[in-house]
Amino acid sequence: MQSYLALILGASIGASIRYIFYLINLSAFGLPLSTIIVNIIGSSLAGFFYGKFQSSAYVFMYIGIFGSLTTLSAFSLELFQLLGNKDFLRAIIYFLFNIVITLSFFYAFHVISLKIAS
Repeated sequence: MQSYLALILGASIGASIRYIFYLINLSAFGLPLSTIIVNIIGSSLAGFFYGKFQSSAYVFMYIGIFGSLTTLSAFSLELFQLLGNKDFLRAIIYFLFNIVITLSFFYAFHVISLKIAS
């Protein structure tokens, strides 16, 4: 039951932050930046805290906050819209930013956390 409550609290926080970015609706050069930004923030935090939580704290942080903050469904929808509009260059850039850059931020912040810990 403790893990479930941790999930509910974490998901509420992550989804609320995600919704704020949705309302702000940032974009540049035809790219929906809000999703890219939350994916970078979530990946950075997930990388920084990687391996540092267990049990309910893990459920709260990784499944709750980070799982609700980052959003594959919005990424898929926005990518599909770019492809549907035959905007292939922006679709490729959007895809690369969401996949390559967020993975890079995850790794970089994980390395930073290891340096801080040592």
